[in-house]
Amino acid sequence: MTEAVQDYVKAIYLLSQEGQVANTKALAKQLGNSQPAISKMLKLLAERGWVDHTPYYGARLTASGETMALEVIRHHRLIERYLMDHLGFAENEVHDQAERLEHHISEDFEDRIDKLMGHPETCPHGKPIPPKRRVPS
Repeated sequence: MTEAVQDYVKAIYLLSQEGQVANTKALAKQLGNSQPAISKMLKLLAERGWVDHTPYYGARLTASGETMALEVIRHHRLIERYLMDHLGFAENEVHDQAERLEHHISEDFEDRIDKLMGHPETCPHGKPIPPKRRVPS
């Protein structure tokens, strides 16, 4: 899965958690992409079985899309916690760093920092760290 795919499923998940509809306008604002680019990606995500998309009404994640989104969010929040607690980054610095790193850590790295930190339950911003899941192939 590409970084873009991971960013899209994560954005759809987060919008839905905020009670918003994940339509092209909301996703364009969230991701900083054009609405035509959003539409194209939603079509691809639907073809791959990660979202159910109805044009003009928005998208929602399928079970496999949600699993993928939660894995990316888990990586992001674990990295934020690690950066702050073990590398001395300030709370206002960790998000941007985690955005860059969340796509590039291995499952082994994830497991090791989780264990090192005693399996934290929240990120530095107080949001829950999702439990360990495996992304379906």
